[in-house]
Amino acid sequence: MQSLLLWRKLMPSISEHRKVECETLALLEALLQEKYIARSPRRLNPFGYAQKNIFSILFLALYRAVGIDEPRRRLYGLINHAVRGLVTGTDNLLDDEYKEMLPLRFPAGATRFKSVMHILLFDRILFRSLDRALEQGLISGTERERVSRAVFQAMVPIGEEEATEEGGVSEIFTPERILSSVHMYKGGNLLRLAFVAPLLLEPEMKSLLEPADRGIYQIGVALQIIDDLTDFYEDIRDRRHNYLVSSIHHEGTKAERELLASLLTRRGDTGEQVHLVYRESVYRVMDRAIGRALSGFALLEQAGFRIRQKDAMRLMCHLFKLRGVGHLLELLPGQQPVFHGIEARV
Repeated sequence: MQSLLLWRKLMPSISEHRKVECETLALLEALLQEKYIARSPRRLNPFGYAQKNIFSILFLALYRAVGIDEPRRRLYGLINHAVRGLVTGTDNLLDDEYKEMLPLRFPAGATRFKSVMHILLFDRILFRSLDRALEQGLISGTERERVSRAVFQAMVPIGEEEATEEGGVSEIFTPERILSSVHMYKGGNLLRLAFVAPLLLEPEMKSLLEPADRGIYQIGVALQIIDDLTDFYEDIRDRRHNYLVSSIHHEGTKAERELLASLLTRRGDTGEQVHLVYRESVYRVMDRAIGRALSGFALLEQAGFRIRQKDAMRLMCHLFKLRGVGHLLELLPGQQPVFHGIEARV
């Protein structure tokens, strides 16, 4: 994000995403009485705004790179924003947290209710966006139904994976199985939702959209691996799949495996920083995540979104920091990953 070239590449899409949010707010005002809508938060500067909405902005930049015109880009941006809101509201309930995407005026402590309202409202915003696109002649009635059905069908398997972990898991999958049966859904396929509608409605751009779709999948899986570094103790406590736990258990040193075994019996946060206790495994996992992500950015180049590897690496470092694990970058000599292992391959 600190590269001037990357910044310039994303600036038009930052502006475009602000318009998407304004359109979302207009749809909200048509759905909900004014007394239930709070004043929108203070407008962030472009850099802060890009930090908060990096993937939504990246999707719009990819649509621009493959040649999708602005009205369709805005439609896909609205679909993405609604899906993001549905996912955020659901995660809020599942993880007992509250991240706000709509300015709702309900009691501050009513986080569960506000999360339910997010789900209800974003579902209506999604359908109203498609209805309006039909009214404007951007899509046909048949296309509206196909997109609505396809987005929902793509979301269900992602939710199904979450459902398998809700009651806790007892088996520690191998790293390969974590990637193929867990992170492919809540990491890779979650970000691929942004390409469901374009792949249906832009068949003439398939040769560019498909590598973008595959590249985003790789980046999404890498992002989930990074999240597992952050959620190490929490996932142990809640008995959820975690790539770092898997890597330590199946590939770690004897000392690391013994420490993990002891931790699993207690299922508590020791207060120790993960990278200090499991340094070799953390390095291995970081290396794989960054290698996979950079292979994803290489695929985005095939779609016309050209970004230097140095800038892709900067963006990955930025994502580590956003996820709260920026301090782990010190494990990478010169922040240059060596890309070993099958996980880094396309």
